[in-house]
Amino acid sequence: MYYAVDAIEQGIARLVDDEERTVFVPLDELPGGTAETDVLEWRDGAWSAAPEETQRRRERAAALLRHLLGG
Repeated sequence: MYYAVDAIEQGIARLVDDEERTVFVPLDELPGGTAETDVLEWRDGAWSAAPEETQRRRERAAALLRHLLGG
């Protein structure tokens, strides 16, 4: 399952899954370099970075913004 990193505050990451459920995870339990807007995958009891999914979602968001702004 994929989770988007919604926010990181005081060493705790707020992650939101595709069904809008929120979980809070200590940053030191996530892959190194995890940043806000990254997408992570929870699989086999561990977190892993999902760079392809992160890029896909960023491109989709950028396309939507261009559409909304008439570009």
